[in-house]
Amino acid sequence: MIQKLVKLTILIVWLAMLGLLIERTYLRPSTVIALDAITEEGVRTGDEWAGIYQQGRKIGYAHTSVMREADTYHLLEEAELNLLVLGQVQHVKTVTNSYTTKNFLLKYFNFIMQSATSSMEIKGAVVGNKLVLDLLTAGQMRKKRIPLKVPPYLALNIKPALVLLGLEPGKKYRFSLFNPATMSTEDVSISVEAKERIKVGDTEQAVYKLKETSQGMEAFSWITEDGDTIKEESPLGYVLLKDTMAEAVKPDTQGPAVDIISLVMIPSNHVDNPAQTRYLKAKLAGAPMQGFELEGDRQTFNGRTVEVRVHDETAAYRLPYAGKDRSSSLQATVLIQSDDKRIKDQSAKILSGEKDARKAAKKLNEWVYNSIEKKPVVSIPSALEVLSQHVGDCNEHTTLYTALARAAGIPTRMAAGIVYLRDGFYYHAWPEVWLGQWTAIDPTFNQFPADATHIRFVAGNIDRQSDILKLVGKLKVEVLEYR
Repeated sequence: MIQKLVKLTILIVWLAMLGLLIERTYLRPSTVIALDAITEEGVRTGDEWAGIYQQGRKIGYAHTSVMREADTYHLLEEAELNLLVLGQVQHVKTVTNSYTTKNFLLKYFNFIMQSATSSMEIKGAVVGNKLVLDLLTAGQMRKKRIPLKVPPYLALNIKPALVLLGLEPGKKYRFSLFNPATMSTEDVSISVEAKERIKVGDTEQAVYKLKETSQGMEAFSWITEDGDTIKEESPLGYVLLKDTMAEAVKPDTQGPAVDIISLVMIPSNHVDNPAQTRYLKAKLAGAPMQGFELEGDRQTFNGRTVEVRVHDETAAYRLPYAGKDRSSSLQATVLIQSDDKRIKDQSAKILSGEKDARKAAKKLNEWVYNSIEKKPVVSIPSALEVLSQHVGDCNEHTTLYTALARAAGIPTRMAAGIVYLRDGFYYHAWPEVWLGQWTAIDPTFNQFPADATHIRFVAGNIDRQSDILKLVGKLKVEVLEYR
């Protein structure tokens, strides 16, 4: 069972990038704050350095710089983190350059993320009412255009914008913010909770306590009147503390103290032989269930109780799928490059002329399972990158499978939720293929179809997975029946 636990590749590695890798980098935001009437006086330029800690042990650092360049502000944020995931230390570095108007609305940006197994660069510019993106991964540049209802911010632009507005206890603000990790715009609300005095070194300092709310998660920060960040706290216990550059970058030789997976495992009563489970009934509690896709296909949901039934009898058809009703699940995206020659050629090679949709879907499932090394990585999953590196966790397996299946003409979408293993439920991702109905499969476990302990919460493309953050630290599961 220990060996299988190591093979379990957990969605929380991806969620860590969204929710824990310094909330400042990935927060999101309905009403745009109009700053045109606000004076620029009081905006502080310069550098900030901070250490990032987990249970008292340093696991990385963050550096932020604000520079004035003619009529533009140039904001730089870089961070390095060592995350312990399933016993393996994952090193990740992000660099964001943001160029803004004098009111800190986004003009253009550059975002780079690097880990041991992957590298991704995203460039973007606001052009009229669109955000135009260039994404470079696996040596290929892809374009994406996102319609904008309102001008966006990046997360690192928010703090100086708040300083311009003035920090006053009781004030609440909302921002429309672009998130490079999901390549989408969402909302964040920030409230000034109180003015406090906290000890900084040997002295006390007056600070404002801010609460940032996004995706149902709350983070807190303490900043001075001119915007100097003294401290930040994430929902799962990550702490950022102001420091000198020399101290901030100094590594802790002991490394990370706590495995991320242990922080988010959902305890549950025991399930024997979960891989053989064909029916499961469970009570869900502790978190709001509105907005999740718990009802439909193999799942039924009555408000708190979900039932999952595995359907072995699935329809087959001749590839490619000829219907027009599943077109969105056949399209290529910037991360699911099903129209790329390398993906098409690999899919065709695996299938060797197989035209039966069910047999083809199963062949692809087995190939991805056998070809991808089961290893947790911290990345923004790209099908081409996974095809090149042949390593990854559940999101890498799911992203590559989805691209290969779409290239073959099989409508496929990504699902995310929870799965049972050994001692409780874990966050996980898997594909669903259209075989007369949406059929859950799992190339990470080589299951076709997937067992009934896979409880889906969202379906679509990878941007939907950030909704799972609403559950982290809150969801409780009680298994009522299984067979």
